[in-house]
This record gives sequence, C-alpha cells and structure tokens, in this order.
Amino acid sequence: MQTGSNATAAGAGSGEQTSTARRSPYSVITAWRAPWNSPPACRRHPRRRPSRRQRSISCRSWPRPPACCATFSLMKPTPRNPVMSDLPTSFKVADHHRRREACLYVRQSSPQQVVNHTESTRRQYGLRRRAIALGWPDERIRTIDDDQGLSGEYSGNRSGFRALMDSVAAGEVGIVLSLEVSRLCRNTADWQGLLQIAAFSDTLILDEDGLYDPNDSNDRLLMGMKGAISEYEMQSIRARLLGGQRSKARRGELKMRLPLGLAYNDRDEVVLDPDRTVVEAISLVFATFRRTGSAMQTLKWFRRNAVSLPSRPYRMQGEVMWSLPNHSQILFILHNPRYAGCFAYGRSRTRKRPDGKTQFTKLPMADWQVCIPGAHAGYIDWDEFCRNQETLETNRAGFLPGAGRQPPPRDGLALLQSRVICGHCGHRMAVHYCAARPDQDVPERWYYRCRHNIVRHGARTCQSLRGPEVDAAVSNFIVEAVNRNNIALALAVREQVRADHAAADRQHANRIEALRTDADSARRRYLAVDPANRLVAASLEAEWNMRLEALTRAIAAREQFAKAHERVISAEQDGRIMELAHDFGRVWDAPTTGNVDRKRLLALLVEDATLTREGYLATIGLRLRGSGTHTLQTSLPRPHYMTTQRMPGDDVMRELEALVNAGHHNKGAAEELNRRGHRDAQGDLFTPCRIAYFRQRKGWPSCTELHRARLREQGYSSEHELAASMGIHPDTVRQRAHRKRGIEARRFDTGGRTFTMYREMSDSPADNDDTGLACLSEPILSQQDKGVVQ
Repeated sequence: MQTGSNATAAGAGSGEQTSTARRSPYSVITAWRAPWNSPPACRRHPRRRPSRRQRSISCRSWPRPPACCATFSLMKPTPRNPVMSDLPTSFKVADHHRRREACLYVRQSSPQQVVNHTESTRRQYGLRRRAIALGWPDERIRTIDDDQGLSGEYSGNRSGFRALMDSVAAGEVGIVLSLEVSRLCRNTADWQGLLQIAAFSDTLILDEDGLYDPNDSNDRLLMGMKGAISEYEMQSIRARLLGGQRSKARRGELKMRLPLGLAYNDRDEVVLDPDRTVVEAISLVFATFRRTGSAMQTLKWFRRNAVSLPSRPYRMQGEVMWSLPNHSQILFILHNPRYAGCFAYGRSRTRKRPDGKTQFTKLPMADWQVCIPGAHAGYIDWDEFCRNQETLETNRAGFLPGAGRQPPPRDGLALLQSRVICGHCGHRMAVHYCAARPDQDVPERWYYRCRHNIVRHGARTCQSLRGPEVDAAVSNFIVEAVNRNNIALALAVREQVRADHAAADRQHANRIEALRTDADSARRRYLAVDPANRLVAASLEAEWNMRLEALTRAIAAREQFAKAHERVISAEQDGRIMELAHDFGRVWDAPTTGNVDRKRLLALLVEDATLTREGYLATIGLRLRGSGTHTLQTSLPRPHYMTTQRMPGDDVMRELEALVNAGHHNKGAAEELNRRGHRDAQGDLFTPCRIAYFRQRKGWPSCTELHRARLREQGYSSEHELAASMGIHPDTVRQRAHRKRGIEARRFDTGGRTFTMYREMSDSPADNDDTGLACLSEPILSQQDKGVVQ
C-alpha cells in the first residue's frame, strides 16, 4: 500500500505531498468492479457512465483508465467469491499473533442439533483451514468442542468457554475462530467480557464473514453490534415460539403430554385410558383420599393392602409399570388438574440461574396462565379438586409454625394434638411426652405446654398442664355427644371396612387379569416361533416363564390378603362394630381403638380447644363445628416433692430402722433392702444417698455416731483423747496399739471410711480376754461391718 500511494503521487505530477494514510482495500475492489460508482480518478477525466452495450460485455472490454490515473493502473481484477486467504485482511495478523496458538471454538446448542445438524458442525470444523491459510501451523491450532449440546445463553455451565477465556486472558491465544458470534455466546455480558480480555491480550477474532481486531474502533463497534443482534435473535425466536404456544393454549387446543390414566383418541380428544385396570387404580387413589383426608394415610393404605399403582417411567420408554406407590406419586395424582377434567397451562415458572441450570417454581392456582375447567373427561369434578387442594394445604400447614396449623392425626397419646391454644397468649401449645419406664412400672405421660415465650422471647413458659386430666374431660364430652346418635356411625364404619376390602380385592383381581393376558401373549409368541431358531425360542420361553412367575406371585398375594381380611373381619369383629350403637364409651376406651381414630372423630366435632390454668383448676373452652362453643372445667393434681414421692411404705421403713440400729451403714442397708426385694414409691432401687436422706429425715443417728457411742460405753476413745489422758504423743498411742503394749485398738467401717478407737488395757486376765471383747462388741457391729481386733 505504501508503493501504491507513492506511484499515485508520482503519476499526478502536481508536486503536492499525498497523504500516506492507509486506504481500505475493499474500496479498491469496489472501484474496479463498479467504476461508474467510484469518484473520478482525476480532475481532467471526470466519471463517465458506460453505455448499456458496454455494461453487457465483460470487464475486459471496459475502457481502460487513462495513464494519468495511477490508481486504476495498479488495480487487478478479483474473483467473484474470494476466499478468506485472498481478502486483504492479512495485514491485521502479525508475527506475534502467529507465535501464539489459534483456538477453534465449536458448539451446538442442544444434543438434538449435535445429532441432526451435522452440516453446521462440519462448517465449524472447516474453519481450521482458515487458520492454516493465515499462517498458523496445524499443530498449533487447538479445537475446543467441550460445550457440544449446551446453550450459549449462559457461560457458567460451559467448561470449554471458560477455558478459552482463561487462555485468552493469559496471552496464550493469538486468534479465536468461530463460525459466528452466536457460537461463542448468546449473552451480551459474556461477549463484551471476551472482547475486553481479547483487547488487553491483543487477540484477534475471526468468523465466517471476516477478521476483527478488538483494539480497532470500527471492528469493536461491529463485533458489539453482532453480539447484541445474536442475543436479540435468541430472545425473538423464543418469543415467537412461546407466543404461538400460548395462543393455542388459551383456546384449550394445545396438545400436551397427558398423565397416566388419560389418553387422546383418534380425534385428539382427551378421554379416560382404555385400560380398565389403570382407570380403577387412579379412581381408588381419589376415593381413599376422600376417606382419609391425608396423602400419607392414602399411601399407608395402599402399602398396607399391597395395592400397586401404574406408572410410566422414562427409562421404560412409554411402557406401563406396576409397583407399590410412593408419597410423591400420590401427591402428583392429587395435585394434577387434568384428572379433574381441567386444561391447565403455565402452572410453573422457569428461570435460568447464573450457573446455567434451570429452576422451576410452582405457581399458585391464581397465577396459572390458562385454566379451563370442564375441558375434557376426568376422574373427579372441579369442586372436589379444589377441596382436595385445600385439604392438602391444611395438612402442609401442620408442619409450619403459627396458629393456623392443623396437621393430620398421629399415633400419639395426646388427644388434643395440634388443637390446643394457650388461653394466656393465644398461640399454639405443644405436646411434651415423657417416655415410659416399664422396668419401674411408670407409664408414658404427656403435657400441654406453651413454649412461645421461652422460644421467641427467652421468658418463662406461659403454662403447662398435665395431659391425661384434660383429655379425660374432653373424652367424656365426646362420648356423651356421640351416644345421642351413634347407630348411623356404627353402620357407616362397618360398610367402610367392607368397601375398603372390596376395593383392594378388585385391584388385586385386575392386576391378576392383566398379568394373565401378558402370560397368554407370551405363550402365543413362543408357540409361533420356529423351533429350529433356538436362540429366539429360548428368549421367548424365558419371557413366558417370567410372566407366569409374576402371575403366580399376584395370585398368592391376593389369597394372602383375603386370609388376612378374614382374620381381621370376623363375626366377632363385626359384632364388636355393632356394639358402637349401644355403648360408644366402651368402644372409645377399648385398647383396640387407635389414637388416630379417636383424633379423627374428635376433629369432626371440635375445631380447637383453649386451655387456661388458674392454680390447680383448668378451664377448657371447646370451639365446636358449626360455630358452637362449650366450656369444661377439671382439677389438676397437685405435684409432690421428689423426696415424698420416693418415700417407701411403713413396713419398709421399719425394716430400715432395724438395719440402722443393728449398725448397718448406708451402703450396706441399701444392699440389704434391695436383696430383700424392696423398692421405693417410684419403683427404683435404694441407693446410699437415699438411705442417708431417710436417716436425716427420721432423725436416726449415722453409722459413725452409732459405732462411736457404743465403743465409748466400752471404754474406747480417740487417739488424741487417750494420748492426753496418758501424757504421751498420739503417734506413740498408735505404735503401742500396733505392738499390743498396753493399748487395744478397735477398727470399724462406715461404708467407705474406716475409724479406729483405742483404750488402755487392764492387767486382769478378764479384761485382756479378746473373746469377751468380741462378744461385747457383737451387738454393735453388723455382719458386714465387723471390726478387726488388734
């Protein structure tokens, strides 16, 4: 370009200094291909438009430019479709670019595009030839295709793009090749970040249209516009697709994937599944929930009765699989509005997180984009579906803090579980259980406590009431209320038990019928195969045997379920149910009546109970169903001191007094009482500390005091007292007693501590008789505490 400029200035002959600024090479090509659109070559030869005949002939027949126009004399014709190597852009590539590696970035937006759109992948890998044409050797061209099948909207989940950014920032890359901007990223922030880093590290960017330098203002502007257009293109495509989908959904004509139990017919209408076993299984879920009012109780009923539910896992590729249900499967059936005949669209909102993962948020019913009740056939009506959602929401609120929680009944002993309100602060009261101790004959106990102040404010507990007394008062009220009209209730209970068994048995029968059909189909396939084809025949035989084994297990399960029901629902049990019509109180207090049944019956009559304690009097305010109220009062037992609770009976105390007077220390007296089988009032074993408390409470002397008093009566004294009376040192007293030189010692144990008392020996043989001394001290010391005479 320097030479061309000098030649032009020399040919002009005007003596003026021509600017040495670079001219765009594309302007030269444009001037040669369309000279009538270009500025005049010189002042003497203005622009002349060729005639129609001249324009129709080839470029070689065009009038050649005058010799004074040096610019035209230097130009050469270019081909119509120039390759990248022929474009005059190689001046942007310097030697320091070629000394670094070239990175070719390849990406397709989804796995489907990777499999189906192979031509785009081939074009992207073909950019390797462009890098070779620009001067990069093949071994210094690195291909980054780690992000195949990932969207370019976010870079957090694309390891290949992050590796490319790190290499560019480290100055290891001289040029980045990509088919277009959208292959690198569809996000303006990521694109501008790449341009900024590429400008700092002097890295070139090449796409199918040209070569760009981020440090050049024109190239930077063009690349920024391409990145913005790429992001807008993706958003506009998504908007067009979602717009058409939403428009069709507002009319209820959008064909969506249906849950198991619903299917499309030949006219694309939603109908119930043609398989009768599937229809009855789904209907049984709604019937069981209608009776139990809890998704977990529905699940327990299915598992307790070994009733399977159909499912269509993704790994089975549309095949129906029968298995015992789980909690999420029950909730999916109860929450899905399609089972209620409602066409619903937009039940969830999708958001992209910064790491590129998709976040789904379920929306409340009021925020659904489309909701058309009665659009097709269903298992329940819309009103029942709304009632089920309210019930599930109430059950869910039972696990949340607040006054509005109403959890389903559980197996605990507390009758007013989740229905007790504090009469002082108005918050819910919790149930506190004390575990039973069967070895001590202590039953399980429970208390109603208000923990709001202690948990929220660190203050004292509002009140605490013993649960058995409160529950007894409420139970008496329930029995009196039900006894007035309980015949219909007894009949309903009996019919419900029979209906449950019939529904479960019908599901077992449907399952057996379906397995028998599969076994017959497998048998026909086995009989239709050529016996000479042993491999196919062996596989079909194995499949037949597998179907027969499944059929055998289903039949055995049904027989086992029938036997269990016969044991449970016998004539005696049926008569016991009918006793409900005559004496509901006996049935209410029967051990066979579960706590869940009592709480469920209580929920039919009582909304909540407000407890207020004033001293040892509890006031129970019941809020009944139907805006009624009833007030009960009951007395609470006064607490006893722990020592009073531990005090044994009079007989045990007399035996303990005899042991104490006989010289037993605390540990020996406790062991003797335990050996005789005695226990305190709480059923616990006697301990030395407890014996010491009884000594103090009764005013009995301790073992040490008793022994010292008895020995003093026999003339014994302590070593200091004897040393003072004899005028010698106490050590001398111990030495003479050890050597038996005129001093006698008596040692006794008091349960962990040992005491020794001394006396001066007399010269008479009777006084030195150890046998007489032993007999003298025998009433003082017990068999365990007998001293050692030295």
